[in-house]
Amino acid sequence: MKLEFYTFDKTLLELLPVKRKVQNPSWWSKLKKFYYQYDVKSGIKVPAPTVKLCPGVADYIRNSIDIKLWTDVIFKVKPNGQVTAATPFTDDGRMPMSEHDDKQTGPELYPGRTVVKLTNPWAVKASDRTQFLITENHYVEDLREHGILVSPGVTNFYDQHALNIFLVFPIKEEEYEVTLNYGTTLMSLHPMTEKNIDVNCSFMKNEDFNGLLANFPNKFFGRYYAKRKVTK
Repeated sequence: MKLEFYTFDKTLLELLPVKRKVQNPSWWSKLKKFYYQYDVKSGIKVPAPTVKLCPGVADYIRNSIDIKLWTDVIFKVKPNGQVTAATPFTDDGRMPMSEHDDKQTGPELYPGRTVVKLTNPWAVKASDRTQFLITENHYVEDLREHGILVSPGVTNFYDQHALNIFLVFPIKEEEYEVTLNYGTTLMSLHPMTEKNIDVNCSFMKNEDFNGLLANFPNKFFGRYYAKRKVTK
């Protein structure tokens, strides 16, 4: 299948394109494939595997398509759950994002946390309805060290093309700041198929980009499933 990633940002297209091949996390190269442990019955030291030899972990890392942060950003999280952000070299220094009211998740899913949706400068279009599991990249430590979660989900990119990222920040008694750097892995796409995935990146004019994202029936909700009923 083919995945075409579009962006209106030519610099991003040149310097930080989405790639099929992922970079191993920093700790991976330092970890040995096995270590020795003492076998009581035989009195012999035998090799024991580390997670580097676990197929589930290795395939999770090598098969993902990582979406990286397109700018340096400083988030400020306030005790009331409000989040503000600053980025360099933008007209107003703000990050394109919005907060999700806790009524959208209810009080039990993320207690003591606040959810922020980042509007991604990438959109993606697929050649078929292969589904993708969207997750945090668990084995990259950049978000986890700040206690930040990524809301997971499953979607296809034939019927919808957005790559919005939902970051879940812990709320503390005092306001605090979190700095994330350009190129930080924010989330990963895991194709739920054994098909070969051909990834390509292209430039798209801003008005066409917005039109691609807005290509849904004009409904309050249920737009995704309504579109699926009429598209082939």
